[in-house]
Amino acid sequence: MLANPKEILLDAEKNNYAIAGINATTLEAVIGMIEAAEELDAPLMISHAQSHEAYAPIDIFGPVFVDMAHKAKVPVIIHLDHGVDYNYVIKAVRNGFTSIMYDCAHLPYEENSRRIKAFTEIAHSLGIIVEAEVGLMPSNIVGQGGCTEYGVAIDNIREYYTKPDEASRFVDETGIDMLATSFGTVHGLFVEEPDLDIRLLKEINEVTACALVMHGGTGVHEEQLLEAVSGGIRKVNYYTGMGIAPAEAIGRKIAETKDPLYYHEIADIAKSIMKEKAKYMISLLQNNK
Repeated sequence: MLANPKEILLDAEKNNYAIAGINATTLEAVIGMIEAAEELDAPLMISHAQSHEAYAPIDIFGPVFVDMAHKAKVPVIIHLDHGVDYNYVIKAVRNGFTSIMYDCAHLPYEENSRRIKAFTEIAHSLGIIVEAEVGLMPSNIVGQGGCTEYGVAIDNIREYYTKPDEASRFVDETGIDMLATSFGTVHGLFVEEPDLDIRLLKEINEVTACALVMHGGTGVHEEQLLEAVSGGIRKVNYYTGMGIAPAEAIGRKIAETKDPLYYHEIADIAKSIMKEKAKYMISLLQNNK
């Protein structure tokens, strides 16, 4: 069923779990992750990143996601991940997305706050929840401690950790429902062992009146993920680990097959593997309940 996202966030807070926000770039991925959530009887967030537009155009995939959410046996939220262009964000609204990350974090603080506040007022009037970010999340352009997603060079990942006072002010000013929080993770793959600052996360959780989000779920150890959930994380973004998982098995299948191999056979391999990856993450994030 297409879920009321506010109700799901409240339930996650009440019962101390996190929602898996899993990016989908193919139909196989969406089918697999919904099957995984249904088998676990757990809520799911299907995410579409603006950066994946070339592979999954929102005007085509958006209505498909919404239709599949309606037909699912579990609560499903349809989320826009890192929508950086306002016109693109509005496309997500028109396509029925129930949760939107409007990412203006690359702008100066005052402009970021102004834009997010204005959009949040519109979104809330339509029953849509809003995620935003203050500061910049590191990315895997050159690995942990290398660059933010906007290409800004950094020497120390801690320089980009979320500041509690700034986070509190930003949430109060904008009225957002979810805050992307930087406390040791990176987008994509880690090149160093992740070391999450759970104490900082708890400080941020104490001073912000919204759900906290962890970007970069791939490569984080189970124990740290569970500590993050206990520390206030209510959504974990996950894609890289699932998206790259089928490659080895598909390559092996192609190498071993002498007869012509149909694409639907390759797609089915991918779906099965991505389903298991999604199931693992959804289950893990429910572990604290």
